[in-house]
Amino acid sequence: MKIAIHHIVLASVAVCCSGFACGIFDPVLLANFKEPQKPDINWTLFMAEQDLVWEGDVGDAWGDAAFVANGLTGASIYRKPGDEWILQWELGRTDVAAEFHIPSIDWSIPRVPIGSIILNPVGKVKKANMRLDIWNAEARGRIDSDKGRIYWRSFVERESNVMVVESRATGGEKGLTLGMAEQWGISPRIITTQTDPATLPAGELPPKPHREMRGDVTVIIQPLTQHGAHATAFVNVPGEKGRNTFLLAVGKAYEPEKPQAENIELAVKEAVESVQRARTEGIPALEKRHREWWHNYMQRSFVEIEGDDFWEQFYWLQIYKFGGAARPELPIMIDNMGPWFTQCGWPGTWWNLNIQLSNLPSFTANQLEQGSYFTHMIDAYDAKGTFNSANNPDAITWTRTSTYNMIRREGGDTYELGNFTWALQHYWRFWKYSMDEATGRKLFALLKKNINYYFDVMTIDADGTIHLPPQVSPEYNFKDEPEVRGWAMNRPGLLADTNYSLQLFQWGLQTLLEMNEKLAMNDPASKDWKSTLENLRPLPVNENGLMVSDTHGFDISHRHYSHLMALYPLHTINPDQGAEAEALFRKSVERWLSLPDVLAAYSFTGSAAMFATLGDGERALTQLDGMVTAQGLGMEPGKRAIKPNSMYAEDGGPVIETPLAVVESMNYMFLQSWGDVLRIFPAMPDRWSDETVFHKLRTEGAFLVSAEWSEGMTQWILIESLAGEPCIIQTDMSEFKSDLDIDIQPLEGPQGKKRWTFDLKKGDCILLKRKKD
Repeated sequence: MKIAIHHIVLASVAVCCSGFACGIFDPVLLANFKEPQKPDINWTLFMAEQDLVWEGDVGDAWGDAAFVANGLTGASIYRKPGDEWILQWELGRTDVAAEFHIPSIDWSIPRVPIGSIILNPVGKVKKANMRLDIWNAEARGRIDSDKGRIYWRSFVERESNVMVVESRATGGEKGLTLGMAEQWGISPRIITTQTDPATLPAGELPPKPHREMRGDVTVIIQPLTQHGAHATAFVNVPGEKGRNTFLLAVGKAYEPEKPQAENIELAVKEAVESVQRARTEGIPALEKRHREWWHNYMQRSFVEIEGDDFWEQFYWLQIYKFGGAARPELPIMIDNMGPWFTQCGWPGTWWNLNIQLSNLPSFTANQLEQGSYFTHMIDAYDAKGTFNSANNPDAITWTRTSTYNMIRREGGDTYELGNFTWALQHYWRFWKYSMDEATGRKLFALLKKNINYYFDVMTIDADGTIHLPPQVSPEYNFKDEPEVRGWAMNRPGLLADTNYSLQLFQWGLQTLLEMNEKLAMNDPASKDWKSTLENLRPLPVNENGLMVSDTHGFDISHRHYSHLMALYPLHTINPDQGAEAEALFRKSVERWLSLPDVLAAYSFTGSAAMFATLGDGERALTQLDGMVTAQGLGMEPGKRAIKPNSMYAEDGGPVIETPLAVVESMNYMFLQSWGDVLRIFPAMPDRWSDETVFHKLRTEGAFLVSAEWSEGMTQWILIESLAGEPCIIQTDMSEFKSDLDIDIQPLEGPQGKKRWTFDLKKGDCILLKRKKD
């Protein structure tokens, strides 16, 4: 089985699976697509090939941990650093945060720590193994000490929101119980900024947590600075023959209209009652419900890459991670850490890249339902007026950072004008990949209000040319004075007509016009959108390609692709537009990558998707390989940003968004659908030529597509229409057989690419098979 052994780095991509043993099962025995409509997939064995396994010892860091979660509560399981061997579950709950941001320390109101579950063997540990079973969404392990042996397993059940740790101990380890090491719920940035908490005003810090007993349940209570509190309840339930069941739940209450004493009781009640219900219901019932949810979830995103164990496994780890990070029914964005809290300099929600990248598994990987927290959250807070402009109730925008519940930093600005529009581009993708009319109509109203904000701030020259005011192109330039920019001291201040803002404004106007026609909205503002689009100043370009702004070319290394949004993900500049557009595309990407000093791992996922858009699978895979070996910005030499368990960290600490973005970068090599064309295997590298199969991936137009690539060519394509939209495909199959008797017409695609068009009714499914010579 593939293994990521403790302390072996995953980064030797010349071999491509260093740190992983090759799969031991014949792929044909695991996934047989002889009949594409009814594939025979042995899910248990196939997914066992994707597990992470530690042999001999377990990791001692967040980036070398097994990780479990249910979309709200999670834990990173690793050995506590230090001489004493202790296994810990570092806990997180996505909505456990402070009530106050400390001036000059916090970006916004921060997430705060809860503490860790502790498993402390009696004897001296000789050996420990651990496995992250992603099919069943549980971690399990064995610890051998000089006193006996401990077996354990752990999962977080979704409905009850309870963390379960079952154990069985032998010999001198019998009688094992687990404990809890609470942490003071203060901002992680106090540590990041090396601030002594004793120097801060008392009102800026909460009281330290304390313990109470509620029957046989221990409760750790953390009051906050003003009204709220969170509480952690746990109990050990001894069993026969050395068995023990540990149950834990976290409750919270932050209701400002209530006195703190009442909020404390509400938090305690939530936690204690969750534990008691789980104890009454029993582990078998929790496990059954837990596994049913996860098995249904994992089967939506099938990808197999024979001969490239590393990237196949990396892909599946991100699908698993997305399932643990997202919870559709809650209006909460996946923030920088998701449910896997740890010490971090960015303990919040960032709207200028992080929320977008974390949501990317929603689309082609066919996880729209799981990712729908994104649209639910925007809908919920738009209804509250959270995004409203202070000067125009019919205009909406947002800032760079916020809390999980959309409280932005006091004095938070909107100098990154495109952030909210980029979030709405994700909302648009939910519509395009589902073709749900209600989603489209809600988006239309939101986007119209967002474009109104651009109308409020734009200026018009005497000749009618429209400009945007001085802004920030994320992470290239800054609004602060040079002396407070630290590492960015040599970067410019605010810049007018940034490509970031212009490209997203342009996309928003084009999209409103297209949706107005598609949904028959007949909006009278359409004439203003059209006129503005016609008079908007052209995107700034120089001899090196797309510039950062009207006055600044791309001349300083820059990890963010904010000036290249038109290339990806907007596709408003694309190779289908002809040789000139393709040349500008290539020149702009190459210029960006030619200044590598501060490129980050997500620079590689973004550029991989760009090269895949160009049809260059070799360069796309080279970029993904480069992501694995990339050093994080500001990190010590030799330290890599991608961690052994596929997590990610840079100078500010651990974050989760970049590995999740790999799902889209890989999917772009298998399947693209921008511009209303289904491109099947548009950018396949030689290394994936043995056999690559995907099953029921999703596209714009609401199609589910399955296909096989082997012997360097497409063998078959299966397409199911969920909405009855027109279907245009691009494939390397010049001749094929169809199992449906329908009219299939050839189209002249750009650059001689073969395209075909046909109509499928909603619910229709068509199988196209290559004609053999």
